[in-house]
Amino acid sequence: VQRGAQLTRGLQHLQEEYPVIGDIRGLGLMIGTEFRDADGRPDMKTAKAVSAGCLERGMMLLTCGPWNNTIRWIPPLVAGREQIDQGLSIFADALAEVSGK
Repeated sequence: VQRGAQLTRGLQHLQEEYPVIGDIRGLGLMIGTEFRDADGRPDMKTAKAVSAGCLERGMMLLTCGPWNNTIRWIPPLVAGREQIDQGLSIFADALAEVSGK
């Protein structure tokens, strides 16, 4: 429960900085991060680019959903605080690169 809450809080913090993150949802450690464009439409291009950026940095996150605009987080149940923080850092770096920040 603690790691899922940690991951959700970290993603919500990033959502404040990056409005392209339209929604964060899930239970426990299975969390979806949905990407939307400025008009609120599904943003598959950004989701795929962030996923690819994470993979280049050593973390695999897959896209899913009917429009392939959601990144699926499913870290191991034994993941610790440091591993969740590292994953959030990798995600933030990829998101910053894709967003040009």
